[in-house]
Amino acid sequence: MRVSHRADSLAERTYALVVGVESYDVSSDWRLPGAAHDAVGFARWLTGSGQVPPVNLRLFLSPLAGADLPYTDGLPEHQPATEANIKRALLSDLPSCDGDVLWIYWAGHGYVNRIGDPLLPYADASAASISNLNLGSALRRWRSDSVSRRRFRSQVALIDACRVDQRLAPNLQFEETSYREGPRIDGREQFVLYAARPGEVARNRAARQSGLFTRTLLDRLEGLSVAESIGRLTDIVQEIQSDFEELHRNGQSRQTPSFEIRRGWKDSATFTEPASEDGAPRLDQTAWNQLAILAREQRLPSCAQDAYRWAFEACRCAAPLAGGLPEGGLTEIVRDLDDRQGRPGSPLALLFVRYLAAHAQDRQWGVRLDRWVEDTRLRLGALPVPPAPELPKEPAALHVHLARAPLEGTGYLVRIWRYRGGFTSEWESGTSLLLSTARGEVSERIAALVEKYADADPEGSEPDIERIEFHIPRELIDEEFESWAVPAGPEDSSELMGVLFEVVVRCPDERRGVARQKWRAKWRSFEGQGRGGWGAPGVDGSLPVWLLSEQEVPDNLAGLLQATDFPVCVLAPVDPARLSDVLKAVHTSGVPVAVWRRGGPPESAAGDLATALAASGDQIDLRNLPNTVRKLRIAAGGTQPSDRSWGHPLALLWDDPNRRPEPRQLKSTPDSAVPADRLRP
Repeated sequence: MRVSHRADSLAERTYALVVGVESYDVSSDWRLPGAAHDAVGFARWLTGSGQVPPVNLRLFLSPLAGADLPYTDGLPEHQPATEANIKRALLSDLPSCDGDVLWIYWAGHGYVNRIGDPLLPYADASAASISNLNLGSALRRWRSDSVSRRRFRSQVALIDACRVDQRLAPNLQFEETSYREGPRIDGREQFVLYAARPGEVARNRAARQSGLFTRTLLDRLEGLSVAESIGRLTDIVQEIQSDFEELHRNGQSRQTPSFEIRRGWKDSATFTEPASEDGAPRLDQTAWNQLAILAREQRLPSCAQDAYRWAFEACRCAAPLAGGLPEGGLTEIVRDLDDRQGRPGSPLALLFVRYLAAHAQDRQWGVRLDRWVEDTRLRLGALPVPPAPELPKEPAALHVHLARAPLEGTGYLVRIWRYRGGFTSEWESGTSLLLSTARGEVSERIAALVEKYADADPEGSEPDIERIEFHIPRELIDEEFESWAVPAGPEDSSELMGVLFEVVVRCPDERRGVARQKWRAKWRSFEGQGRGGWGAPGVDGSLPVWLLSEQEVPDNLAGLLQATDFPVCVLAPVDPARLSDVLKAVHTSGVPVAVWRRGGPPESAAGDLATALAASGDQIDLRNLPNTVRKLRIAAGGTQPSDRSWGHPLALLWDDPNRRPEPRQLKSTPDSAVPADRLRP
C-alpha cells in the first residue's frame, strides 16, 4: 500500500548502490560469509516496503564460490563487486541520474587511513596492491559540484564493515585513492552510519550468514517506506545504538554503531531537522582561565586515559583512532576535547573533567574540579553532566622478592608481601634458600595465603588475589616462574602458577642511575595509553609497542628505546642468545613492559606474537596485558614442549615504579604471617 503521492515520488527518485563482498582475490583468509546475503536483504527492503523501483538499484555481489544466495527475484541482475564496476556506477552512472536521494550500502571488509577515511577493498583487489573505494573521498565528491547541484540533495550511507587502522596492518599495501572533490554545494546533506566506531571491528556471524549490524538495521527498517525511514533516521540510529548497548551488556557484542551528519537535514522537508545546532558549546575564556589554575595545582592523574575514553562513551561519540591520550597536560587534553565538541549540549571537556574530579586522590582538588564543571555548564547552558562511574575494585596481588643472600654464592633470601591499597608483609624466609627449595616453599606459602584470605572473607566483599609479581635479580630472568606448581584442590593436586594467576616478573634493581628517571617517564606515558598498535624500531617512536625480530634488533637498541616517551612495551620474539642484550636495553632505557617466549621464537613470523596479544586483531590492550598473557597460557595448556606455537610459555616483564614495597634489609629470622599448620605438608 502506498503511503502518499509524495512518498511515491520520493521512492521513484531514490537511487542506490548496494555492495556485498564475501570473496576476495587478496587471500582465501579474507572470506566473509554473509556479506552478499546482507546486501541482498537490504536490496529487498529497498524494493519492497521501501518502494524503490528495482531499475534504480546498482547491485554488486561477490559471494563465496558455491554459496546459495537468498531469494533474488524482482531484484536487478547483479554484477561482481570489482573496482571497475563499482567506480563506473558510483562516479559516472549514478551522478548522471535525475534523483533526489542516494543510498549507499556496503557489506565487506573495511579499514581507515591516517586521516580517518574508510577504505573498502574491492573483490578483485590483489595482495600486491589492495585496490579500494576511499569512501571518505567519494562522499566529499558527492557533496561537491562534481554532482549536479539540483540532484541528490540527500544522501545516506550505511557501512557494515570494520574500521581498523590500516597502519596496524603493515603487511597490506593499500592503494592511495582519491577522487575529484570540487566546491561544496550548499544545502546538500549526508547521513553516514557505520557498524562500528573507528578502531573497532564489526562482528560477522558466519553461521547465520549475516553481519550483526545489518540484521539489527533491517529489523528496525522492516515495514518502513523510504520516506518514513528517512524521516526517522536519527530515531532509528538511536534505537540501533540501544540494541547494541543491550548486546554489549550481555557480552554478545563489542562494537558500537556510530553516525556522522553533514549539514543536518534542514533543507529537505522529508528529513527531520535536529533539535539544536550540530556540536556542543565551546568553552569560554572564564573556563580556560580557571582551568589553567587547576592544572598548575596537580600533575595529570593516572586515570586520565580512563576519563578520556569515558567522555566519548558517555557522549555516545566515536573516539579517535589512536588508543592513547593527546600529548600534553590537562589543558592540552581539554583543548583537544573542546575541538571535538561532542553532542549538542554535552561538551566532551566537561565529561572528562567530571571523571577526573570523581577519582582524584586529592579530594580537595577533586571538589574544585567539580565546581569548575558545574560553573562552566551553567554559563554555557549545557545539559546536566552525569556522574562518573565507580572504579572497579583493584584485585589483590602477592609480591615475591628474591634477593641474592650476602656472602653466599647460591642462595636467595625470600620475602612475600600482599598488596591491597598498600603493602603488608606476610612472610620472610629468614635464611637463604636454594632456588630449587624456594620453588616449593613459595608455592606452598602462596596457596596458604590465598586460602587464609578466602576464609577470612566468606561474603567475597574484598577482591581476590589474582596476580603474583616476582621481584628478581636479572640473573633469574630465565626462571619459568609461571610454570611453578601451586597446591590446588585435593591433597596431591597442583596447577601451574601461570594458569591460576597473572604472573609477571620485575627487575627494579636494574633501573639505576639515569634509567630510573626514564623508567618513571615511560610509565607515565604507559598510564596514558589504553590500546596501541605496534611497529618496528625507529628514531621517531610514534607507536607504544615495538616489535623486534631476529633481523631487526639494532645495535643501538637502548638509545632508540629511550629517545622518546614511546615505546612503553617491547615484544621480543628473538633467540635466547639475543634476548639478554634486548632485556638489558629494555632496563637501561626505562621501558617498563616486555613480552617474550621462553626458549626463543617459534618457526613462524615475528608478527604472530603481536597478533596473539591483540584480542581484536588490530591493537594491544596494554593495561590488560597480564590478563591477556594468562589467557594465552590457559589456552595453550595442552601443548607439548616441542610445540613451536605462540602459546605457552610466555614471559611478561611488568615493572610499575609506583608499586614497590618499601626496601629494607630482610630479617635474619623468619617472621611468617601464615601459621605453619596452614601450610600443606
